[in-house]
Amino acid sequence: MKPLIHRTKIVATIGPASDSPAIIRSLLNAGMNVARLNFSHGDYSDHAQRIQRLRSAAAEMDLPLMILQDLQGPKIRVGSLPQDFICLQPHTSLTLVPNADFSAQPHTVGIDYPDLAEEAIPGTPILLDDGLLELRVEAVQGRAVQCLVIKGGLLKSRKGVNLPTLNLRLPSVTAKDEQDLGFGIDQGVDLISLSFVRHSDDIRHLKRLLTAQGSQIPVLAKLEKPQAIANLDAIIEASDAIMVARGDLGVELNPEKVPLIQKKIIQRCNERGKPVITATQMLDSMIEHSRPTRAEASDVANAIIDGTDAVMLSGESAIGKYPVEAVKMLAKIAIAVEPAIEFANYPPTRIEDTDAISEALHAIDDTLDLQCIVALTETGYTARLASQERPKAPIVAYTPHEHIYRYLSLIWGIRPVLTQFPNSSLEHLLPKIEADLVQRQFAAPGDKILIMGGLPMGTAGGTNFLKIHTLPQPTDLGAESP
Repeated sequence: MKPLIHRTKIVATIGPASDSPAIIRSLLNAGMNVARLNFSHGDYSDHAQRIQRLRSAAAEMDLPLMILQDLQGPKIRVGSLPQDFICLQPHTSLTLVPNADFSAQPHTVGIDYPDLAEEAIPGTPILLDDGLLELRVEAVQGRAVQCLVIKGGLLKSRKGVNLPTLNLRLPSVTAKDEQDLGFGIDQGVDLISLSFVRHSDDIRHLKRLLTAQGSQIPVLAKLEKPQAIANLDAIIEASDAIMVARGDLGVELNPEKVPLIQKKIIQRCNERGKPVITATQMLDSMIEHSRPTRAEASDVANAIIDGTDAVMLSGESAIGKYPVEAVKMLAKIAIAVEPAIEFANYPPTRIEDTDAISEALHAIDDTLDLQCIVALTETGYTARLASQERPKAPIVAYTPHEHIYRYLSLIWGIRPVLTQFPNSSLEHLLPKIEADLVQRQFAAPGDKILIMGGLPMGTAGGTNFLKIHTLPQPTDLGAESP
């Protein structure tokens, strides 16, 4: 196991370019902490094979790895086109009809949202293919919506449709999502993301579906709709993690608004101790090229400076020519940027014993030259509490639970270690921790560390102690590893 280097975590989407055992191992070596599986693409056989390969590689390399299942959500798409594409000329007409009514007529395209004619009115903008093409509704006749092409271009089958001014009557979890959810539960994924979240009730609905199947898998809200920004605080409160999904967000909103919205979302998540991923087109040029543009490198750096827990690759690692190089580049940028960041110390949102622990941790980390912070955690709470303070010292989190071990892979600055807590005192566990830190190269004899957790050991509860400790010399170190 390698010592912790970059503290900002790296999410890589696994696809045809990155799903071989050799590439997966290379991605882990390069710094991948979370593997994302996009359920908008691929079948269950593909995903099951990828999950098996990811789990096998992580176990062989003794590395923690979270697997993120990204549900498709209520995404509207154009249907299949006769020649797989149609060329739209500006100032020409195009008629949109439900897929069920579609026939290969000139200037007609099917879409998979049958209620569009009931909701669209003349003047409604319709964006296609991430906003590259734009239509304007001219008239509605029955179930057909007649449009004028404002921005033309090549429209391919199954491209996305966005209606930024309409509050559509779409379910938060589709029938496909429910089927995919059952598959994800059976496969033991570590985190499930819900796309196109608009309200906190969307998250609660998904959690009820999970509970009904006997699962407590954490849920991530993807923020990509204007309604989500309007309901930001409630969604953060209801969710276990957040993703700034800048692709659809930049289509639904004006692109110039996205940078400040990104900063706002990250700040709110940091204040509340909720992990947040910044995603979409981080290193988009690396789909084709071995190096990113200067603007892309600056974009990644700014997200890290903003305080994001993780940065994410989509097409770069799923279908790109340089998936491993893209992960290495994110790691290099993080390593270069993180030492220069002065993170804000947010005041506690409520006053509890753990808030005093957090304040003390922050002061000790500022005052002492700590080699690392050791968090002993049953639920992950102690480690997340330490991460929220964004300490200078890396956090090594010892937990006896495999699902917590993998979940902590997402959290800023944490290096999880799977171990069993004896039903005894901290003094009994301490020699094992000392030996393990040295063996994993997280600390050396004579280094000063800070230990935090809850007493009694082995019991889930509030974090209630901090201990400043110096690692003894080799002759005094225990030989047993946790």
